[in-house]
Amino acid sequence: MLAIFNNPSTHWLRWLFTKWKLELKYRKQKLKLEYMVEINNCTFNNYNTIYKYSRLRDSSFGDFSYAARNCQIYNTKVGKFTCIGPNVNTGMGAHPSAEFVSSHPLFYSTLGQSSGMVIVDKNLFDEFPETTIGNDVWIGNNVTIKYGINIGHGAIIGSGAVVTKDVEPYSIVGGVPAKIIKYRFSQDEIEFLLAFKWWDKDLEWLKANKEKFQNIGEFMAQNPLK
Repeated sequence: MLAIFNNPSTHWLRWLFTKWKLELKYRKQKLKLEYMVEINNCTFNNYNTIYKYSRLRDSSFGDFSYAARNCQIYNTKVGKFTCIGPNVNTGMGAHPSAEFVSSHPLFYSTLGQSSGMVIVDKNLFDEFPETTIGNDVWIGNNVTIKYGINIGHGAIIGSGAVVTKDVEPYSIVGGVPAKIIKYRFSQDEIEFLLAFKWWDKDLEWLKANKEKFQNIGEFMAQNPLK
């Protein structure tokens, strides 16, 4: 019986049904789901694209954000205008590393990860703390972001990085574990961008002001804070 539900044809039909259902639901927002993506309990906004073979669960995407192919995005809130490169993993489940005698979920979880076996009456450990990725973030390929991490607005995560702690707004980080390499802008420029919040402007404003995005100095001069 299990073979009926676990074969390539069944997986393909499940993907096709999910794609049809969600693209219909979000048709006004122009959602695009590519081949064999897996979506479970996620929400989308305007102009999101999820590329081939990616898996999303318990996550949300802001306007214009996308995930490239082969990503695993779990328990993650993604802001607007965020670019997630291929093979990125975020929000994977946590295991206790202190106090608990064992890190195995049999001793703290009711989810039955080991063939459905459960021996506890309630969940005793937060396995899935939410990961938050801000607006205008660029995450390179092959990045792993630890559960419960907060990625600040405008940050850039270099390819291959393993992010184990919060990332400051408009910082560029890389390495294993990821560390700050430099900041994208001066402190005054960062404070301006965080206060201005251009990502909350509507599409008409973005179209009318697209030329101003090519230079931070000109952008600030032509968009003074009120």
